[in-house]
Amino acid sequence: MAGDAVNILLAAAAYNFKRAMKALLHLLKIISEKLSERPSMNDFSLANAF
Repeated sequence: MAGDAVNILLAAAAYNFKRAMKALLHLLKIISEKLSERPSMNDFSLANAF
């Protein structure tokens, strides 16, 4: 009986961990998209600054 209870707890923990990792991946994708929308400093030149 104790083995069944441990198995249930481990399955629930794995399910919650999977959900948390999906949420984290989604958040990282959003951050990555927002950062890629920002203007790049690669095109910066002093001639265009003034």
